[in-house]
Amino acid sequence: MIMKHKFVVAAFIAVTMAFSTVAQAIGFNIDIGDRGYYNHGPRYYDGDWAYIWVPGHRYHGRWIHGHYRRGERRHWRGHWRR
Repeated sequence: MIMKHKFVVAAFIAVTMAFSTVAQAIGFNIDIGDRGYYNHGPRYYDGDWAYIWVPGHRYHGRWIHGHYRRGERRHWRGHWRR
C-alpha cells in the first residue's frame, strides 16, 4: 500500500515536471501579408476629418502597405456652439 502511494506520487511529480517544461516554451510566428488595421479600426476621427483605412495593394507593380487616408470632413462643426 505504501509502495503504491509512493509510486503514484513519483508519477505525479514526473508528469508535472514534464508539463512545466512545455509551459515555458517561447512562441515564434511569421506573418506574411499586410495587417488588417493598425490602431484605430476601419475609421477614426481627428479634429474635423475622418481617416479611412486603405488596405495594402499593388500600384504600378509595387506593393503599397495599408495606411489611413484622410476622408470626408465632418459637417456638424459649429452646430452645437452658440
